Amino acid sequence: MKIAIVTLGTRGDVQPFVALGNALKARGHDVVIGAPENFRTWIECHGLRYRSIGVDMQSFVQSIDARKVMAGNVLAMVRMWRREIVPLTRNSLDAIWETARNADVIVYHPKTAGATDVAEVTGAGLVHAAPLPIFPTKSFPLLVLRGNYGPWLNRLSYRFLTVPQLLLRSTVNRWRKEVLGLGKGPLFAASSTRRPVQLCAVSPSVVPDYPADDTENICTTGYWFLDESSDWRPDPTLAAFLEQGDPPVYIGFGSMTSVNPARLGEIIVEGVHQARVRAIVASGWGAVELIDAPGIIHTIDEAPHGPLFKHVSAVVHHGGAGTTAAGLRAGLPTLVCPLSIDQPFWGRRVYSLGCGPKPQPLKRLHAEKFAQALIELTQTESFRTRSSNLAKAIAKEDGLARAVEVVETFNR
Repeated sequence: MKIAIVTLGTRGDVQPFVALGNALKARGHDVVIGAPENFRTWIECHGLRYRSIGVDMQSFVQSIDARKVMAGNVLAMVRMWRREIVPLTRNSLDAIWETARNADVIVYHPKTAGATDVAEVTGAGLVHAAPLPIFPTKSFPLLVLRGNYGPWLNRLSYRFLTVPQLLLRSTVNRWRKEVLGLGKGPLFAASSTRRPVQLCAVSPSVVPDYPADDTENICTTGYWFLDESSDWRPDPTLAAFLEQGDPPVYIGFGSMTSVNPARLGEIIVEGVHQARVRAIVASGWGAVELIDAPGIIHTIDEAPHGPLFKHVSAVVHHGGAGTTAAGLRAGLPTLVCPLSIDQPFWGRRVYSLGCGPKPQPLKRLHAEKFAQALIELTQTESFRTRSSNLAKAIAKEDGLARAVEVVETFNR
């Protein structure tokens, strides 16, 4: 089969789809991945055909307005929507059409627009896939909400996800008319006559009871791990740091950015010193400004989580879906310092599973509280025991095999 995979977002939104692309290619399928421009080289290094979907996500996230949006600035959010998101969406629609127009099956991330419209023209099969539990269920409300409101309200809360669709409706409808030769699309994608299969690339051991019943047409497959960089080794300076003492704590905030990365760096240094732990701190895309403290803190730009996590005792991160999965897979106690969107959800999940302390929101982080959380993270034996047990359960799952099985049903 010809399979087009389209995804939009940061590394946690792209990496699982690269893993799926590899698995489908290994089964003999013709696979192309449409993704942000900054992932081109990485995707092509995996031997997968790449198509740009018209945005450099790293530049986008590191912009001044994006940093303000992450900090909760509503005015910056409105400005960014008008000046950047609407034009970028129009460009990505054209790119998704070029990527998927010849596909037998289109696998698409929730952040992408246009996949269902392309399938309306071409008749392609549709697989709506997400690295987080974002499909409507009565089990729990939309993950940006706390608590449980009962089956009916829980399911209703997912209607909030239609707000971006409504705001982009005129843009999408103009594209449908000008490029696809179609009339106006359905008000809600779910009302389309071409209903997609829904895949949730999350471990059922981490998010149990999702969905609540079979009528919700959701398949929770298990994580889609990309095992790469098996030959990665610490460089000489990192290797020397690791040999100087006990295994350090990993601290990194991935693709997140902050308004004041220098201050966040100072808080981390102060907290690490007060907690009397050693740490590897990763800069990622610019959330934290790196500060070396010989023997105590070693700074890096980035490193593949799989092999790096074999050298650390615990992890501290923003709660991105991919980083959370990597830490739990490694059986490591986890402290989540969430910023926005799904990150608080993963922080609550880690805490409720008994794999780490209460989440510490990144915007309200200060040295004393951070130090206390680090002490709790590294000295609570039950966190290590429960994390180890959860890792064993995750190891028994094969999310990629299940996902490939579902995608291949379109070939029967």
